[in-house]
Amino acid sequence: MRRPAGRGSGRWARLIVYLLLLVAAQGLLSRLLDGAGVPAPDLFLLTAVGLAARVSPVAALLAAYGLGFTQDVLGGGMLGLHAAGLTGGALLVVWARRYLSDAGLLQSLLGVLLGVVGQWLVFLFLTYWLREPLVTVSMLTGVAPLVFVGTFLLSVVWERLIAWTFGPRVTVEEQLA
Repeated sequence: MRRPAGRGSGRWARLIVYLLLLVAAQGLLSRLLDGAGVPAPDLFLLTAVGLAARVSPVAALLAAYGLGFTQDVLGGGMLGLHAAGLTGGALLVVWARRYLSDAGLLQSLLGVLLGVVGQWLVFLFLTYWLREPLVTVSMLTGVAPLVFVGTFLLSVVWERLIAWTFGPRVTVEEQLA
């Protein structure tokens, strides 16, 4: 005899579908655009920014770190680099979230801008701290703007998928209630 599915099972199913789409879409975009010499939009960053607007600050930072670490493992890069970057982006979004009262398109796009800025600030800090050429001047002038534009353009579509998976954004008024 089958038991009726609870509310939690639908949420987990959406989360699993979302994560599979995230990995598949990021891989496909990276493969297609890297061949053309254009950096792919950062869907993992969009997910971290989306979670920073929906969950508590601690949960958002932990989720951002976990997403970034997953991105590092899947990408075969330096472990912890994207984890720190996504956490920095989410931290900046969490900080600014209390000052934004609108849950509309402007808040969403500003969140993407802050997420990208926070991520690249962490990359710059790690470049200085580790004394490694993780970020070069050519990356800052060539790669960073293209990543921002691609992520910014894709954010409007990807936000709908995030809302389907994690629910609507939380406004400041809802946080205070």
